[in-house]
Amino acid sequence: MACIKKYATATGHAWRVQYRSPDGRSRTKQGFRTKAQAQAWAETNAATIHTGGWVDPNAGTITVGELGEQWLSMQTHLKPKTMHNTRQIWRNHVHPAWGTRPIGDILPSEVQSWVANIGRGASLVRQAHALLAQILDMAVRDGRIKANPARGVRLPSKPRGAKVYLTAGQLARLAGECSKHSELVWLLGTVGLRWGEAAALRVRDVNVVRQRISVERNAVTIGSEIAIGTPKTHERREVAVPAVVMGRLRPLLEGKGPDALLWARADGSPLRLPSSGDWYYRALGRVQEADPDFPRVTPHGLRHVAAGLMVSSGANVKVVQRQLGHASAAMTLDIYADLFDGDLDEVGRSMDVLISRAV
Repeated sequence: MACIKKYATATGHAWRVQYRSPDGRSRTKQGFRTKAQAQAWAETNAATIHTGGWVDPNAGTITVGELGEQWLSMQTHLKPKTMHNTRQIWRNHVHPAWGTRPIGDILPSEVQSWVANIGRGASLVRQAHALLAQILDMAVRDGRIKANPARGVRLPSKPRGAKVYLTAGQLARLAGECSKHSELVWLLGTVGLRWGEAAALRVRDVNVVRQRISVERNAVTIGSEIAIGTPKTHERREVAVPAVVMGRLRPLLEGKGPDALLWARADGSPLRLPSSGDWYYRALGRVQEADPDFPRVTPHGLRHVAAGLMVSSGANVKVVQRQLGHASAAMTLDIYADLFDGDLDEVGRSMDVLISRAV
């Protein structure tokens, strides 16, 4: 049972509530102007203790900065690239706004205002919010706060990036215009590897006889360095390579040891993603100069080109999923739903033939 007592203050008197918390400690809540207010709070507090929803009022005094560093230290499962990006978002956006704030004092309206005024693209805003929300989720699980003030706020919609598809002829024109690495453009545009997966390929990963490539590694840029780790989904896979493309890769294997990279810089490190002005974009510029209607496609966009060519050649969604290394066929359908619209027409024609035979 709680004990309600009056006590003297500099301006008169106030009321305090003494109670025992679930951990057995005697606690005091004071500052009530009337006995009725103290009684109402005591009853609510007793009900909260009874239902198991009681939270130590002092637990919310830890700051977002302290809790955030603890949360970051626990993210050992993240890939180096993801961890690097997460720390950048923490350092540049979350910690400056929330680092000194006690977690128990944060209001949902404050989080909503922060989200609305970050002043960056939707993707970065959503990432910054997700980081804050995950830190506060940990606080809820640990019993430091009752609810997460970052959950339930409105977030900006993330626009879908426009996908560019090329015909086989257009891909041939682009590759043919490259001053070097044309075989890499062919590989990206027909097999659908991510740039980092292609950059990390070794001689041992290429099976010329079976026309297969084992995707076991991924090269990612972390700051100014390139690190080699596992593929994006952590799962190794085997992909099919068209015979004509494998023929273009074959010269890259000659005279190299099994662990040698197919494409390497002068210092032996993996090839970096081309930037504006590099060999790839110079080739694209020449193609577009000759044909103003030729679409602008990035090296990563060649992955969409490969998906389009696979579907147009008759590949089903499971094959495309395996080639691209998506976590599920549902993901592939979600990304490339427009490519499979033709399947609806085919279903209609097939059903028409089937029913016509029956009647």
